[in-house]
Amino acid sequence: MNLKRKEQILKCIVEEFIKTAEPVGSETLLKNYHLDCSSATVRNAMAELEKEGMLEKTHVSSGRVPSSQGYQYYLDHLGEKNLTDSVDMDFQREFQKVMQSKTQSVEEVLAKSCKLLSEMTNMATVVLGPKADQERLVSIQLLKLSDTTAMGIFITDSGYVEKKTFVIPNLYGPNSSFDQAINAVALLNERLKGTKISELSEKTKMIAPIVVHMYGKEGSVVIETFLETIISFAKKRFAVYGQKNLLDLPEYQKDKEAYMNAVKALENPDKLEHDFASRDDLGSVKVGFTNDKLGDLAVVSKAINFKDQIAVIGPKRMDYKKILSALEYVVYMLDKYFSTSNDNSSALVPVSTPTDISPKKNAKSTTNKKSLNSAPKKVKPKGGTK
Repeated sequence: MNLKRKEQILKCIVEEFIKTAEPVGSETLLKNYHLDCSSATVRNAMAELEKEGMLEKTHVSSGRVPSSQGYQYYLDHLGEKNLTDSVDMDFQREFQKVMQSKTQSVEEVLAKSCKLLSEMTNMATVVLGPKADQERLVSIQLLKLSDTTAMGIFITDSGYVEKKTFVIPNLYGPNSSFDQAINAVALLNERLKGTKISELSEKTKMIAPIVVHMYGKEGSVVIETFLETIISFAKKRFAVYGQKNLLDLPEYQKDKEAYMNAVKALENPDKLEHDFASRDDLGSVKVGFTNDKLGDLAVVSKAINFKDQIAVIGPKRMDYKKILSALEYVVYMLDKYFSTSNDNSSALVPVSTPTDISPKKNAKSTTNKKSLNSAPKKVKPKGGTK
């Protein structure tokens, strides 16, 4: 069969399924897309696309739905020249309100950005911080809050800050006890500054006897607090926002078990991190798919210039144009926000359309253009598909 005709039919099926969330049959394609061919020709093309792994047949209908491989082929080859739509102006204005304060922490800005992105796309969003072996300790600081309490502040080279309040043993009077704690922190800074986060716990335990011997109970409390802070920091490198938005989608309204499986997948950072790493290139944005019992999801992600990644996560049947545009815009704005000076005149960029992220002619694609051949051929799933 003519390659272009099969591509046209695949494109129509993907776009129809994105709109309706219903399996697509030949009659629907002929009615809605005015294809210049017979119903039998469309059915034959759909059968070939199914054999090639581009389509899947549901058990409740004779219609087909796109597979992960079909979506990947659509994104790589069949999207419009400019794959992004312009971002909604109201969304841009709301997002720029988030950018107005230059005194917010990295965590605060990312949290606000992801919540707004979730509301706009009606999908879940995820922030994945740098890996523990990619980030290093800059300093530990101690702030006295009262005669008996202090706050430990833990800072990394990507700008992340973790804080923990603890009680200082008042063994030698408030000032002497705080001085002991300060000295213990100074020793930790001397020995641990520049250490990878993944190695901090082990190194801290190695020098703990020295700190406790030199600074007694106060040193012991500092060590305990620091170790707890390391654990807390590691957990916070992965955050999920807007997962309840998925309940508004037809897939999950009809199937609550599917929704619970999606939630479990979102709570599994190791699995999602694998999907971040095994995704397909689409210009500067990455698209990957999960295919397992804990959720059949699409992961659309983009790196921010200070090592974090943001992803929009939802069913494979998502509006890719809308989501790619929104994610590109959000990351562009975050990059500008974190790279500008404190000069208010440079804190915001004009409300505008995001840059074109459509695949370039010379870009290397992981989906084989020849997979839609004229003779039926089974194509092995690739990447994150099984």
